[in-house]
Amino acid sequence: MYSRSVTGSAPRKQRHIALILAKDLAANLATPVLLVDAEGDLVFFNEPAEVILGRPYAEAQMSSVELAKTFKPVDEAGERIPLEELPLAQAFRSGIPTHGHLRIEAVDGRTHDLEVVAIPLFAQVDQPVGGLAAFWERAEGA
Repeated sequence: MYSRSVTGSAPRKQRHIALILAKDLAANLATPVLLVDAEGDLVFFNEPAEVILGRPYAEAQMSSVELAKTFKPVDEAGERIPLEELPLAQAFRSGIPTHGHLRIEAVDGRTHDLEVVAIPLFAQVDQPVGGLAAFWERAEGA
């Protein structure tokens, strides 16, 4: 019989191969990339994303709600963007890539004006397993 100590850590989620492969790809890109699972929980972000987000990935295990609270995404007018309207949520819901513009406050307190391309990831046509967001600083005057 399986038994786990109450003080032991929770078992890690089993990740779909599509997420494992996406993480491997993201780790080797020079473009900032963030990867979430089907529940919106953070799976990974790469070193270039660490620079913008102001926090190393090793310190950032969080859910989609925690991500939104931590980085406080807002629109050009400074209004909070609801979680369901963020590019990754839209891509996941629609099943097609989306593009968006948002501002975040990084953990280090700096504000970043970002362009985001979000791509849903599927195991099969009707089985979404997560999403990948590539983002970069928006060019001045864009």
